[in-house]
This record gives sequence, C-alpha cells and structure tokens, in this order.
Amino acid sequence: MINQYTSSELFHLVGRSHPDDHEANYQILLKVLDSYCVSHPPHVPGVSPHRITTNWDKSIFTGELIVADVTCFCDIPYDTLGIHMRKYGMFGISFDRDFLIKYGARPVIYMPMRPSDPLWWGSIHCETLIRDIEQIWRGYRKQVIDPMGLTAKTRSLCEEPTSPQNAVSAMDEVITQYFLAFLKPFNSELPDDDPDNYYMEREWRRFGNSPFQPNDVRHVLVAPAFVARLKNERPLYSDKILPAP
Repeated sequence: MINQYTSSELFHLVGRSHPDDHEANYQILLKVLDSYCVSHPPHVPGVSPHRITTNWDKSIFTGELIVADVTCFCDIPYDTLGIHMRKYGMFGISFDRDFLIKYGARPVIYMPMRPSDPLWWGSIHCETLIRDIEQIWRGYRKQVIDPMGLTAKTRSLCEEPTSPQNAVSAMDEVITQYFLAFLKPFNSELPDDDPDNYYMEREWRRFGNSPFQPNDVRHVLVAPAFVARLKNERPLYSDKILPAP
C-alpha cells in the first residue's frame, strides 16, 4: 500500500512573502539553484554558524522568544501540497528525507492551543502548559544559568558531564536548542487551510543553511507555466523539474 500520509522527500517552498507573485518566486528559486544552498535570513549562501537568539521581551507563543537560525522543510506528499502552496507559493525544491536527516533535520514539536473555547478555561493543558514551560525556562535562566555565568559549551559531544557546572550547562543546551527551539504552538481551532494553521505544514527544521549539490536534489517544483522556461534556463535540473500540483 502506498503511504499517502508522509513523504519520502521534504519540500522547501520559497514564496512565503508573496505566494502569488510567480515571477518573483521563480527568481528566488533560481538563486537557490545557482547558489547550491537553501538559506535562512539574511540569506548568505554557504555553511552558516549555529546561532540562537533570545528575545526576553517576546513570547514563546509567537515563536519570537527563542529564534534559531534554521532552514525549514515540509513533510507533505507531492499530490497534497495544495494547501501549503497557497501560503508559500508554487516554487521550491525537495530533498530525500534521509539526506536531510543525515544533516540534522527533524520535525518540530507542535503544541495545540484553543484560545476561544470556554470549556478549556482553567485547563492545565494547551495555553496553560505552554505558558508554564516558558516561565520555568525563564526562571531557570535567571536563577541558575545567569548567576553561574555559564555561557560556553564545556564538554565534548557524547561525553558525560563531569561536574555540576558542566551538567547544568549541558542541560541548558538540551532544553534551549533541542526542545524550545523546535517547539511550535498552533491554534487547533483554525480550519486546515487557514494560513496560520501551522500544524498542517508538518514542518522539519535543520540548524543553519542547507548547502547541497545538484545530485542531492530530488525535485524542483515550479508553476506549470514555468516548466519549459526552467528546463531551458537551468538544463542541469531538467530531469528533476515537476509542475506544481
């Protein structure tokens, strides 16, 4: 039986800012193909540093409290990309899921909210749980990490921490980088095709840029009217080009 729920290839679409501007999105796609790199803002191609920014005046609910430099992909089968393309345009690139896993890509952690449902008032789940996680982390940083002055990595990869200071520093790294940086609240009351229903994106993230070689590319996705043009202008990818479904 063919799996219609998940995909063996993960897509990155380039038109979030202007999903209906086909020409602008085509030009962005050309830059991705020519630079051999899917990049995060400010979109400097090549290998990028592993960086996380904490904005203390922001909230975890908006995704702005902890902002990691990541590149993003969606786990959506080709034939069912329609909803996603209405938000991100019809131009993009895909890679085998195993290729991205090799370089650290993994799914985000979705947490549901129900902001308008009175039956959930007073619940220890949903918004209350997310808010509690945020406050625990804020207190942990203020009461433990900051007073100890632990700002740098102090152990080798896969090495057990050998002191209380090393253990606290390592735990802070795990919580911030590998949990909170991948935490994504979403409004579970929204319909499937709502632009802000992030759960439908089935997002995967990878720290930093995602450099690639042409052979690493599984497919290049373009609006149907651009298929012949792309084959003519970038023949290197001609056998990988697919019209957007």
